[in-house]
Amino acid sequence: MNHRKKIYSGLVFLVAVASILGGMIAHAKDDSLKVVFLDVGQGDAILIEQGEKQILIDGGPSGKRLMEELGKYVPFWDRKIDVVIATHPDSDHISGLVDVLKNYEVGEMIKTDAKSGTDVDKSLLGLVSDKKIESQLAEKGLAVKLSDEARLDIIAPRADENVSGEKDTNSGSVVAMLIYGKNKFLFMGDFPIEKDPELIADNQDLGAQFLKVSHHGSKNATSEEFLKAVKPETAIISVGKGNRYGHPAQEALERLKNAGSEILRTDERGDVVFECQDSKRECAVN
Repeated sequence: MNHRKKIYSGLVFLVAVASILGGMIAHAKDDSLKVVFLDVGQGDAILIEQGEKQILIDGGPSGKRLMEELGKYVPFWDRKIDVVIATHPDSDHISGLVDVLKNYEVGEMIKTDAKSGTDVDKSLLGLVSDKKIESQLAEKGLAVKLSDEARLDIIAPRADENVSGEKDTNSGSVVAMLIYGKNKFLFMGDFPIEKDPELIADNQDLGAQFLKVSHHGSKNATSEEFLKAVKPETAIISVGKGNRYGHPAQEALERLKNAGSEILRTDERGDVVFECQDSKRECAVN
């Protein structure tokens, strides 16, 4: 009887190992692109994944919640995130990144030189230093390559901007464009409305089908002029249910509706997941 149990246990173990190896091989060969606007409450966290490569933009206000969210999309055997981008040092964007740096091997950290002076900002900077994580300054012209067909371009701030001198950390937010064939995703961080004209003037083509709306749909973000330049078919708002700021503001929602954008909100849908099967077809929300 014991002999049979040992044989059965051995077979179960071999099947489990084979399943894991099969999953690893299939995951590595998968060339499709996934863009996930993670439901992290009142904050931002965006996972871009293609095969075994991942880019994480911001980490939301809670490390525990972010780790739970990542666990839904990053296989348990994959303990590396290739690139982490901190758009600006506000706690609702970087608190979760502290846990990411503690629990994952991070290949590269991209951030501005803005500092908030908060404990969480100091902790994040300390981990980057202690773990000797390669760090790059986020500035216009920097590109992150996922594959031959997918890249993420940093389009703000400019290299000549004194982001570290800004009292309002939102003013120095990283703005980035993901390009995958015909598909374009524009990620706005908490970029403020008063800087929209500057961004429009700096970038000849801001057109993108998919827009991550700035500052959780605040009334002080995403101007009509900006929306005319981008012409987003779909606008994604990362926002916490019943938040104390009243986000998203009715004024911002009206601007998006007038621009003809479909609005998807994490407080209503949970995670907003876009599947991009190949670069020749438009990405579709799952």
